Amino acid sequence: MASGKMMMFVLGVSVGTVLVWPIHIVSCQYTPELEVSLLGELYNSNYSTLVRPSATVTVNISLMLFTINKLNIVDQTLSVSGMLSMKWMDSRLAWKDNSDYSLVSFIFNTEENTWTPAIYVENSVEDLAVISDENMPMRITPTGQVSRTPSGVYQVSCECDVKYYPLDRQICYIKITTSGYTQGEIDLRFDKPAVDLSEYVRNGEWEIISVGKSPSGEQTKSRNGYSFASIQFRLELRRRHLFHILNTVYPVFLIGMLIPFVFKLGETSVKIDFSLTVLLSYAVYVTVIAENIPSTSVSVCYLSVYLAIILTISTLSIFIVILGSKIANKEAKVSPGVRAFVRCLRKMSCCSRHSCCGRSSVACDAKEVHVRMEETGRIHGKGSSLKAVENVPHFEKHENPEEVTWGAFVCVLDSLLFIVFFLFIITTSLVLFIVWGIQYES
Repeated sequence: MASGKMMMFVLGVSVGTVLVWPIHIVSCQYTPELEVSLLGELYNSNYSTLVRPSATVTVNISLMLFTINKLNIVDQTLSVSGMLSMKWMDSRLAWKDNSDYSLVSFIFNTEENTWTPAIYVENSVEDLAVISDENMPMRITPTGQVSRTPSGVYQVSCECDVKYYPLDRQICYIKITTSGYTQGEIDLRFDKPAVDLSEYVRNGEWEIISVGKSPSGEQTKSRNGYSFASIQFRLELRRRHLFHILNTVYPVFLIGMLIPFVFKLGETSVKIDFSLTVLLSYAVYVTVIAENIPSTSVSVCYLSVYLAIILTISTLSIFIVILGSKIANKEAKVSPGVRAFVRCLRKMSCCSRHSCCGRSSVACDAKEVHVRMEETGRIHGKGSSLKAVENVPHFEKHENPEEVTWGAFVCVLDSLLFIVFFLFIITTSLVLFIVWGIQYES
């Protein structure tokens, strides 16, 4: 009888254990009702979104950069797409010591129900409002850490240095500061890493040299007698130069190399037409480059200085051509001083009297005869210039090196000016390229 009662007891305990065990398993699993219960317990009547969690709230901020949309050096603005990450502790929302909710790893809520720091982008050029998104959920951990990650397009001012355009580097800052709360109430700190490039998509015009926090680190801004916390994200960018070299620098250099060749042409009208064409081409490039750089005198673009110099040389060549034409048509006798000067120029512009100078002298006399015949109307039709020259006795028997005419003077002067202008443009271009190269490799 006793053994029968014992068996009935053991059987009853076993059945009770089997019936209670599923209920215990269910109570130890996460359920939406459990999270709702936790939210109701944390966001009770004592919680207020107008009251900060502690006397001084430390907010750790980082930036995840997605893309560089545009760096406009004319407007001096930078547009980027990214996500700001903000983290702070709110002890009122901690539940790690409550064993009833140990299975809840995270809860989510919006800024409508949760206290959030008033933060805005200080150097924004579009919107200076506090960063806000009422529909974005914030993640809250059992320790009370609140994570907020607002994303958007941030357009900020960026002071650009166009000195080395188009091989320039620009350093831009995204400045974050607080509104309403002073530094003693909200302290901004950089999170690690300060700038995250894991999701960055490469830009076709600019490449990133370095990113991170500003060398000055966390700063303090004074407004209306109060101190406010401020941090700055630093972005150093370098322009991809291949497009600008092929479409700007290379054509400008080639056009500049054409300027000296105006002194190798014969007729004055052709010289002037050629010079004006080069001058107008440079004027077009000056206009194009002026549209791509800001209207500021804080820093001067070296390329603009180079274009101004070449433009001046091109204009000077026109004046020299017109003046040379006037001198070549003079009827006055050449003075001894001019003869000595021409002989000196011949030595400077030629190899020797019997090789280069001899050919230069004959060519100069041919050009002089052509000018004379053109003035008197004795040139008619193609090839008549050569026939006219062949019929001039002085040209056939040019044996007196001491005899100098104004036409010969202009011809020798053109040869010298060709060398001077050519060397000047080459030297100026090399100086510009060396300065660019040093800056680009630094």
